[in-house]
Amino acid sequence: MGNKERFVRWQGVLRDQLTFLNNLLLTISFGVLGYTFSLLRDPDFHIFCGQKYFFTVGLILVFLSVVFGFYTAFNRLQDFRTTAKKIRLEIQGVDDLNDIKESIKLYGKVTWVLFYTQLITTVLGVINISIAICWVYKEKLF
Repeated sequence: MGNKERFVRWQGVLRDQLTFLNNLLLTISFGVLGYTFSLLRDPDFHIFCGQKYFFTVGLILVFLSVVFGFYTAFNRLQDFRTTAKKIRLEIQGVDDLNDIKESIKLYGKVTWVLFYTQLITTVLGVINISIAICWVYKEKLF
């Protein structure tokens, strides 16, 4: 197997893994949001001062992770559309594709920035919410 085929195969694996992780982080974020909103409806769940801070910051971060996750998926979709357009123009024999190639590079870079931002906001949000919940239920936990 030549290097070009290996590269194409591993690019496919990378694309699939990125899609999987983006979807996993979105699923986790929606689950955390659903759980925290159900906690807020619980009459026995009372949060005070520092607990509210961690809880609110966590909610905001998890919500932002959902926004970044959707934006990552949308950006990737635009990247795929632009790549398909480039291939179509190559088939038609168009030679000047520098603008499209630059757009594709930019979409790729933006995708990774958005993905890492999604990952960081998800992790920090879950940590903050976990701190708040452990603080509220410390007598039951420890």
